[in-house]
Amino acid sequence: MERKNKNCKKCEAKFFIEKEDEDFYAKMNVPHPTLCPPCRMQRKMCFRNERTLYKAKCSFSNQDMLSVYPPTTKYTVYEQKIWWSDKWNALDYGVDFDFNRPFFEQFEELCVKVPKINLDNRANENSDYCNDTSQLKDSYLCFNSEQSQDFYYCTTSAYGKDSMDMFWALSCELCYECTKVTGGYHCFYCFNSSNISDCFFCEDLIGCKNCFGCVGLHHKEYCLFNKQLSREQYEKFINEFKFTYENIRDSKEKLAELRLKIPHKNLEIDSSENCLGDYISNSKNCTNCFDVMESQDCKYVWDGMMNTGYDCFNTGLDSSFIYESVGVYRANNVKFCNKCSQVNDTFYCDYCYKLSNCFGCTNLNYNEYCILNKKYTKEEYEKLLPRIIEHLKKTGEWGEFFDPKISLIGYNSSMAQYYFPLDKTSAEKQGFLWEDYEKPKTELKSTKANDLPNDISGVTDEILNTTIECEKDGKSFKIIPQELKFYRKHGLALPHLCHDCRHFERKGKMNPRKLYDRKCMKCGTEISTTYAPNRKEIVYCEKCYLENI
Repeated sequence: MERKNKNCKKCEAKFFIEKEDEDFYAKMNVPHPTLCPPCRMQRKMCFRNERTLYKAKCSFSNQDMLSVYPPTTKYTVYEQKIWWSDKWNALDYGVDFDFNRPFFEQFEELCVKVPKINLDNRANENSDYCNDTSQLKDSYLCFNSEQSQDFYYCTTSAYGKDSMDMFWALSCELCYECTKVTGGYHCFYCFNSSNISDCFFCEDLIGCKNCFGCVGLHHKEYCLFNKQLSREQYEKFINEFKFTYENIRDSKEKLAELRLKIPHKNLEIDSSENCLGDYISNSKNCTNCFDVMESQDCKYVWDGMMNTGYDCFNTGLDSSFIYESVGVYRANNVKFCNKCSQVNDTFYCDYCYKLSNCFGCTNLNYNEYCILNKKYTKEEYEKLLPRIIEHLKKTGEWGEFFDPKISLIGYNSSMAQYYFPLDKTSAEKQGFLWEDYEKPKTELKSTKANDLPNDISGVTDEILNTTIECEKDGKSFKIIPQELKFYRKHGLALPHLCHDCRHFERKGKMNPRKLYDRKCMKCGTEISTTYAPNRKEIVYCEKCYLENI
C-alpha cells in the first residue's frame, strides 16, 4: 500500500499518510496534516474543559453562577438561561473579514467580545453542579453524562440510577466505583464487564453474578478470586465481609495479583469489521480509534459515533464527514469546529447550534450564511467563502485546527491535561495557555484522610461540616448528604481521595490510547495491543483468548 512519510512540525515524530487518507483529504478539500496524530489530538483537547468548575458572576446579571471559566477570565460569560434567551444577539458582534490579517487573529478578537455560556447542561432537574450533561435528575458533579437519576461523581455515563463514582458506565443501578461496565446491578469496584449483578472487585466478566475478586469469567456465579464455591460457602463469605477501608485496599491488591495470572485480550473490539484500536463496537473500517461505537470509515477518532470522520474527539451521533473537530453532534460536512451541534457545511466555528453554511462564527445559533458572526445572503456568502479559504491557504492556516492561544481555558483545566499531562513551564513553552487562578479555601473544619474511621459505622453526621484532605494531592473535598446516605446504605468506608483523584484512578484502569506491536504470549502471532511490551500482564490474540475462556 502506498504511503507518504511526514515529520510532525511540533514534536518531529514520523507519521504516515496512507492512500485512503489522501482520498479522504481530497474529498474534504483539505491539505495533508502537518502534525502527527497525537499532537493533533492534544491541540484539539486543549479547547475542552469538562470537569473544572468555578464560582463566578454572570456578566449580564451579575448573579452568582458556576462556570467552566474562572472569575478572572477576560471573556464575557452568561448564565445558561440568559445565553439561550433573546436578551442578546450574537449577530450584533459581527465583523467584516480582513484580508490583510491572519484569520486566527481575527477570530480570537471576536471570541473575546461574544458572550460565552457558563455551562452546557440541558433538560436537567436539580443537577446544577454538572457540566456537559442532559436529562439528569438529582445528580451532582457529573460530566459528559445523560439520562440518569441520583448520579454522583459520574463521567461519560448514561441510563443509570442510584450510582456513584462511575466512568464509562451504561445502564447501571446501585453501582459504585465502576469503569467500563454496561448493565451492572449492585456492583462495586468492577471494570470492563457487562451484564453483571452483585459482583465486587471484578474485571472482564460477562453475564456473571455473585462473584468477588474474579477476572475473565463468563456466565459464572458464586466465585471467589476465580475459585468456584457452593452457594452456601459464598454467601457465608459475603455476609461476613465488610467494606472497611482496609478490606477495600486488601481486596484491590489481591485482584491486582490475580489479574497478572489471567490472560487478557489484546484489544477490546466487538461485533466490528476491519477495525483497529480499543473499545470499538458495532463498527466497520475504523483505524486507530478508541472508544468508538456504531461508526464506519473513521480514523484517529476518540470517543465517537459517526460515519466517515478523521481526527475527532467526543464527536458523533448522526454525524458524517467530520474532520479535526471536538464535541460536534448531529452534523454533516464539518471541519475545524469546537462544541457545535446540529450544524452542516460549517467550518472554523465555536460553540454554535443549528447552523448551516457558516465560517468563523462563535456562540451563534439558528443561522446560516454567516462569516465572523456577520450575516450574508447566499450569493454573497458563496462568493466570499472561496476568497477566504484562499487567504487561509496563503497564511498557512487552512487545514489547521485553531491555534492553542485561542482556547478560552488553561491547559491545566482542559481534557488535554488528562491525556497529555504537562507542567506549566512545558505547556507554555509549547504555546498552550495556563490557568493560575486558585479557588478560595473553605473555612470549615478539616481532617486528614488517614484520620477517617476505618468503617462507615464510625462516621457521624459531623463529617458533613468537615473538609477532608485528599491523601494524594492534598486538596480539600467534602462529603454531601446524599453521598453519606449511599455509603451508609451499602456499608462502604469513606473515600480517602478527592473526586478528581478518584476519577483519575478509574481512568487509569483503562490502557493508554496507544497501539504497540508485540506477540501473542500463547501462539506467538504478531498482534497490535494497548498493552505495552514491558507490561507484566499475559496478553493473547483474540483467537487464543476465546479458546482460553
